[in-house]
Amino acid sequence: MAVWRRVAVLIAGLMTASTAVLTQTRPSFEVATIKRSERFDEGGGTRWMPGGVLHVTNLSVRSLMLTAYGTSQRSLLPSQIIGAPGWAVSDRFDITAKVEEALAARPQTEWFSKLPVLLQSLLDERFKLKVHRETRDLPVYVVRMANQDGRLGPQLHPSSVDCEKERGKCFIRFLPGHVTGVAVNADTIAQLATSSLGRVVLDRTGLRGLYDFDLEWSPDQTSPDKPSVFAAVQEQLGLKIDSDRAPVEVVVIDHVERPTED
Repeated sequence: MAVWRRVAVLIAGLMTASTAVLTQTRPSFEVATIKRSERFDEGGGTRWMPGGVLHVTNLSVRSLMLTAYGTSQRSLLPSQIIGAPGWAVSDRFDITAKVEEALAARPQTEWFSKLPVLLQSLLDERFKLKVHRETRDLPVYVVRMANQDGRLGPQLHPSSVDCEKERGKCFIRFLPGHVTGVAVNADTIAQLATSSLGRVVLDRTGLRGLYDFDLEWSPDQTSPDKPSVFAAVQEQLGLKIDSDRAPVEVVVIDHVERPTED
């Protein structure tokens, strides 16, 4: 029994040490000031400044979580945040935060790539946010080929651009109701085309490789001279958007508090 107790103590010690190491190595902001926003509109965003300083303007806790618990390439959707209290959606904050000196000395691309985990640390430390992840069955959109013969629409073509050799020619340009891209994969095209619809999108086109595309639609679905996004995707790209249900990873809020302003 004494041996098993020593083993249990050793395991507990290793787990505690591992947790401590993880906590110490997770990037965090060196200093952050948080104030309630005085704006009354819904506009807001994040902006990096020289020296590793992040400005957050007029964003809610839920909006911050969309970036914090997504990836550097793709944010979560509001439907993937479960259990947010009303104030975490309605209250908006202005935040100025500076990364630690070691990270500030690194290239800006490293600041960008670490933004999700930096925001996780900020939400944990200042908003006392505790979460866990689950998989739930939710409404989704599925993008498939519209034509049985696999024919593409007139504004979707296989790309001839080699991004390794001609990186400047590869781009995505997104405006309300209009998105254009060169050398983009089918999954990204599906995400861009449905970004305003508020659901997770699954690419079931089977398309491989990179494509050039140009898609234009009525962003508010009311313009008489432009199609809805559903019609535009089918007519212009040769794809179709179907509603479905599928398992989706969500972030569930266990605890969150209003921050102390400073």
